[in-house]
Amino acid sequence: MAKIMILDDDIEWTDNLSVFLKDDGHWVMTSDTVDGAIEKLTVFKPDLLILDVMFPENPVAGFDLAREIRQTRAISKLPVILLTGVNQHFPTDFSSDDIDSKWMPVQDFVDKRVDFKRLLKKINKLLRQSAV
Repeated sequence: MAKIMILDDDIEWTDNLSVFLKDDGHWVMTSDTVDGAIEKLTVFKPDLLILDVMFPENPVAGFDLAREIRQTRAISKLPVILLTGVNQHFPTDFSSDDIDSKWMPVQDFVDKRVDFKRLLKKINKLLRQSAV
């Protein structure tokens, strides 16, 4: 059983994903804000983080948090899947090709209108890779 944290301001979506992940045998913690996220991640020590990009208080909070995670020794190796509706709201065409160690320091990227089964495959792949 993996410990997964979901940081997303869409509470209904987060609740639905939590149920799906729990049904798959994972332990899930959620938060709808990035405020205090580093402390929560350091204490909870999840095996994987699912992180939204846009939050009401900051439209790029997910990017900022991902960079802060990489600079925080206790959680710097935490696998992160970045979820976003950016491509729905802005014609920027973010994709997994944009992942890099400085600008988007995450392991995977998924556009919202997420297929939960596809996301679960990505989660399990990252969990296997991080266990090696």
